[in-house]
Amino acid sequence: MVKATFIKILNDKSIRLKHGKMLVETCVKNPSWISILLNNMNDVDDKNSKFSARIFELACKSKIEIIIPHLNGFFELLTKVKLEGSIRPCAKICELLMVLYFTKNNLYYKNIITKEHLEKIIEASFDWMIGNQKTAVKAYSMQTLYLLGTQYDWIHPELVLVIEKTIPTGSTGYKNRGRKVLKAIETKTRLKL
Repeated sequence: MVKATFIKILNDKSIRLKHGKMLVETCVKNPSWISILLNNMNDVDDKNSKFSARIFELACKSKIEIIIPHLNGFFELLTKVKLEGSIRPCAKICELLMVLYFTKNNLYYKNIITKEHLEKIIEASFDWMIGNQKTAVKAYSMQTLYLLGTQYDWIHPELVLVIEKTIPTGSTGYKNRGRKVLKAIETKTRLKL
């Protein structure tokens, strides 16, 4: 697929859904085209940005390395995204990166993800935890913050406060994830991924 066709399909609401898998595969084969998705996602009020965010998430799930040249752009975007359909993929990508960073003991990711990047993830994840996000976003953020709390001592106590405050009104999925995270923090055991 040529770049012009990729952009055309990405922006054409009438055909893009049936070509989603092809768009993801094209991004994996052409990692520089991730910048097109990030550009679309930067238009935070445009509902079309949600589709680009979803393609970006699926491409990262398929081959996480494609995000590496775009880390700065992605992390700058985190605190700007507004639409639920854009926030959920961003929260999932943060979780994927933090799993690599903390649990896979991947020195490569520990070297390329900077302190500033981690701070942006922390800020966005706490915002998503206390905001009116759906369960998936909160669950991804909870996992991300739990992992970050193994490096930053102040995160776990703050995360506990947020979970305890919001768990009574949370969905069943939120309550289940919340209890697991609280137990892992309390017992100082590793959260099972």
